[in-house]
Amino acid sequence: MKLPPFEYLEPSTVPEALSMLDAYRDRVQIIAGGTEAVNRLKMRLISPDYIMNIKKLPDLGGIVEHEQSIIIGANVSINEIRDSSLLQDKYKAIAEAAFQVAAPPLANMGTIGGNILQNTRCLFYNQSEIVLKGLEVCHKRGGASCLAVKGGKRCFSVYQGDMAPALIAFDAQCVLEKSGSRRTISIRALFSGEGVQPFSMAGNEMLTGIIIPKQNGAYGSAYRKLRLRGSLDYPLSSAAALLAINADGKFAVSRLVIGAAGPAPKIVDGASAALLGKLPEEANLKAAADMAYELSEGVDNLALPGDYRRKMVRVLAQRALKGARADMKRGM
Repeated sequence: MKLPPFEYLEPSTVPEALSMLDAYRDRVQIIAGGTEAVNRLKMRLISPDYIMNIKKLPDLGGIVEHEQSIIIGANVSINEIRDSSLLQDKYKAIAEAAFQVAAPPLANMGTIGGNILQNTRCLFYNQSEIVLKGLEVCHKRGGASCLAVKGGKRCFSVYQGDMAPALIAFDAQCVLEKSGSRRTISIRALFSGEGVQPFSMAGNEMLTGIIIPKQNGAYGSAYRKLRLRGSLDYPLSSAAALLAINADGKFAVSRLVIGAAGPAPKIVDGASAALLGKLPEEANLKAAADMAYELSEGVDNLALPGDYRRKMVRVLAQRALKGARADMKRGM
């Protein structure tokens, strides 16, 4: 499939990129690694007038440790995340998520910013232009129906990024910049929860960095994922967990996040509340995983049946919690 016609832009500084975004707004598509955007271009799911390549912007690189946080530039590659001894040692869920993103060549091209900002996916949407011409126009394409859920009043497309659930487990934030200003919001707040427009960003904003707060005391984290092939595919179900215990061995922090279970990663708030003050015992972890199952959506719009993917949320949630508990013991 050929790319649609467009004008190519390559800013040399962040201010120049922001100026271009301000000028062209919804007519421009940002690319860095391009591992997702190029496929969407080829399938004519997007047809922007301009493609802006930000890959060479030097200010968007680096993994820098500060006193209270770690700052990762939006253009840091997935391979750089994988290779970071700091992230492997102290932010295991984030490193594990990076190790499970695609094959090494794609992970070398793809960036953490691009992985976070992947659009939602659906079998009735992520198809070639020829196939889509034979389908009814769905919510995500501007129509009034959902082809995955008959009578659905909203878009049930699924967010399938790996990095966001792990980052949300650490309560990470992201920096959004536009000409003349910047704002910092939680990565959880970056998501709108709507399949049609999954991100709460203005058309002239650009994600430039990720801020991960440092953790104190005894804590551990883990990320688990279901996919068809071991080195390539998007998650069909996923879970990230962060656990910390206080001096008496009871949970002081517990955060469980599920992915590929709706249009945005979901914090299992009930699980967090249920685990606080409890001992890290098997029964308590299982109860939290059951809550993850209740929160997930099981829609038949990905490669595996929705009911199966939903059941696997419970399995992966429990595995992630166990992995976080094991990581915590190792770090004590």
